[in-house]
Amino acid sequence: MTRVSLTSEAYARLKAVKQQGESFSDVVMQHVPQKIDLKDFLGSCKGMDADKLNVRIKSERRRRW
Repeated sequence: MTRVSLTSEAYARLKAVKQQGESFSDVVMQHVPQKIDLKDFLGSCKGMDADKLNVRIKSERRRRW
């Protein structure tokens, strides 16, 4: 576990999106995207046609936001 310091405004914003039963860590994990290595992503799409690749990209975007 790690402590972080937030301004009052940042805390208020975080608290505003937090749902009952969620931890602040849950909120951060849902709303802060994890950086991905583009080479890994594109490598996993090798051999896919354009339509399937587009679906995969949209799926990744939804998962991160």
